[in-house]
Amino acid sequence: MKSLVRSLPKLVAIAAWVTLSGCGGREHAPSSAADSATEERTLSLPEIPAADYLKRVLTRYQNTRSYRDRGEVRLRVEKDGQLIRRTAPMHVVMDGPTIWIAAYDARLWSDPERMVGWIADEQTDFHDGQVLLAGPSADGQSANRPELEKLLRDPILTARMVSGLGGPPPQLEWLLDPNPMGKLFGRSTGSKESAGQEAGESEQRSIRYDGMARRENVQCVVVETVAGNDVYRFWIDPQRSLIHCVELPVAMAGKRIELEGWQVHSLELVLTGASFRPPESPYRMEEMPESDLPRRPRYLRSLVPLPPPPPDRRLGRRVAAFQVVDRTGRVTVTERGVGRPLTLWYAGLAQSVDAGDVKNMRAAEVLSVWLRQSPESIRDNIIPVAVVNDSTGRMFTDAGLANGFWVVLAQRSDNGTRNLDLEPGRAMLVDSRGTVVWVGDPFSPADIVSLSAITRDAITGVDVARQIHQQWEADRDAYQKTLDELRIP
Repeated sequence: MKSLVRSLPKLVAIAAWVTLSGCGGREHAPSSAADSATEERTLSLPEIPAADYLKRVLTRYQNTRSYRDRGEVRLRVEKDGQLIRRTAPMHVVMDGPTIWIAAYDARLWSDPERMVGWIADEQTDFHDGQVLLAGPSADGQSANRPELEKLLRDPILTARMVSGLGGPPPQLEWLLDPNPMGKLFGRSTGSKESAGQEAGESEQRSIRYDGMARRENVQCVVVETVAGNDVYRFWIDPQRSLIHCVELPVAMAGKRIELEGWQVHSLELVLTGASFRPPESPYRMEEMPESDLPRRPRYLRSLVPLPPPPPDRRLGRRVAAFQVVDRTGRVTVTERGVGRPLTLWYAGLAQSVDAGDVKNMRAAEVLSVWLRQSPESIRDNIIPVAVVNDSTGRMFTDAGLANGFWVVLAQRSDNGTRNLDLEPGRAMLVDSRGTVVWVGDPFSPADIVSLSAITRDAITGVDVARQIHQQWEADRDAYQKTLDELRIP
């Protein structure tokens, strides 16, 4: 498994948001204010170097038979002054050869008899109900612990387990990797001043104490680690050698991380309820947190990638006839466009929509840049037409977009453009017969890439809609065949 430093800061959107909760657990709360004050006086920073202390803590994880937490990744992001908090599960429960993992929407259970895994994504109906059923991750009935390599044997499940913004569950590395956080330690001597001074060091590393602080009634030793430009802070309960929280980097290459315009303020893994205590009775899969199975499970030897979604319902259909004139009153537009082989339609957002005019202008700019950067064979065969409100129309004129480059139609309910059957904020490519050959989101890079390919095919006479439908049917049939081959009776 990748080291914590390499794998934690991944840039993919976090899934399965749940309600925020605090760090620490009830078993750690002092029984009284007097106990808390006594703890404050008696606890102090360890006398050994911070690197040695962190290694000692990890050794505790390496030697334990039992571990459990209710971990979650917590994210705070801001956009236009709006601050939002999101979380995703990151649970790990282990007792000898039995282990439960709930990381983002990946679910994995392994006991001495079998391993079961699935993807708890309701948007895809739990990955079409697929459930991995395989041999156990522990080597035999007498094994003391699972084997990390066997836990991560299914590539699809593993990819979902590590793909969130917080990276893979570091608890697995602490518990099961023979060299946990190896890259972080490197040749570090535990001194910030000496980090990176040895010959051959490719990046600065340091591990140092950052004082003591309390989180949810747990007095913690705070250890700061630096690896290159990435800074991590570990909050450790010194009485139990338990990591309660890891603060993760929110910047890459010196720039703060942004997700679709949202600026990341903080990112941390909070290990609520972390404990090395063994369970009072054997764990059962159905009792694990976040353990809902698919409603209609398909048991397979390995998970299968889902086929692409069906083509847009409008693809290949003819737009109902209409005829209107543009805002200048000089250009006539029909469902077939304006005398070009292809028409790129954009349906504007209404003025009542929050920042609708601004979003309309951004969409027009994206499509304009795409068209201007396209080969001449594409530029000469397409004319863009926008159906927008009066306010956006004036902005088009002021920006020089309506001077013959874009045709601008007024957004009215009585002018026939409703026959386009196009949602506000979306774009559509229509050929000279009025047939829809592409529908997409102007702000989706994948959609813009497909627009380029589809435009080239349409210009050369390819029946794009038929080709797309045929390819989807072939992909669907291949998917079903693979499911049948891997199905467990």
